Amino acid sequence: METSRAIVITEKDHLELRELEKPKLKAYEVLFQTKTVSLCTIEQRTYKGTRAYQLPFLGGHECSGVVAEVGEGVVGVKPGDKVIFTSGYCNQCEFDRSGRGTQCENKQKMPKHAVFEGFVQGGGLSEYLAIPAWQIIKMPDDVNLNHAALTEPLACCVHSVSKARIKFADTVVIIGLGIMGFLHMKLALMRGARVVISETDETRKALALKNGANMVFDPTKVDVLEEVRNITGGKGADVVFNTIANPAIWRTAIELLAPYGRLVAYSSQDRKELIGVDFGYMHSKEIEFIGTLNPTIEDNEIATKLIGNNLIDMSDLIDSTYAYHQAQEAFDRACVPNTYRVLINF
Repeated sequence: METSRAIVITEKDHLELRELEKPKLKAYEVLFQTKTVSLCTIEQRTYKGTRAYQLPFLGGHECSGVVAEVGEGVVGVKPGDKVIFTSGYCNQCEFDRSGRGTQCENKQKMPKHAVFEGFVQGGGLSEYLAIPAWQIIKMPDDVNLNHAALTEPLACCVHSVSKARIKFADTVVIIGLGIMGFLHMKLALMRGARVVISETDETRKALALKNGANMVFDPTKVDVLEEVRNITGGKGADVVFNTIANPAIWRTAIELLAPYGRLVAYSSQDRKELIGVDFGYMHSKEIEFIGTLNPTIEDNEIATKLIGNNLIDMSDLIDSTYAYHQAQEAFDRACVPNTYRVLINF
């Protein structure tokens, strides 16, 4: 039996290096060989037991690799091509076929990418995966595969920024400069916005200024609402992105908005706490609340071009890189607060 090396979360704070059965291809499938996988917050929270996914758990949805083999009917990619794979769009439901694949109706019904008795989220923590051809996107031959592994988070932010409808000279406030806040900042600057960052960490504040942020405010030291109103003549921000999963932040985020402003709810809220909203205020100011989840296939296509054409340098987002056999050290490092992405190379 041909095998596929895999990193499996079996219980809180515990991993196993396993040999899974290498998947056999069906028609219209691609055998994806993982080269680099990034440890997202999903893997981190599952590893630390703060997110209740079924165990054993095979994660890895931020990854890059090469085509090892193609099934019957596959066109457009060949063995040796550098590629990424997207979310598990079925390509058969109304949402997928109308460009709204983030709400795919059949995602949970799709076959697992790996031969694995447990829960699979992406599966890039396994060396070989069987991926439907429509979920594969080719990257340039000279792309840095460590950078390409971060296509998915960039695509998520492309989706978010597109929904925000940023115009030239808009004032955009980004709450939090984790990896997602950083990518929102880079994309908003590319849209011609004046970008204001709210962040407490000194290193991240310096990184924001180094990468083009117009202003950076520490909300523990200044009143960000007052500062934003001062620089906008009392109006407020045209767009606010909240990337912090803290229910207490939403009230301030709403107050930051100018008339016709858009608040993008980017961060996931694992704590299901209701946020009080004055809909009379929303009505009178004509503000919008916008939800955003995951990327569409088009967002992934855009992200691959941004990375492949070196339009966004992903190197600032990579904290460290580990080998497959160092998986435990990689996970422990990824779970250190304020750490950007930790990568594992197969």
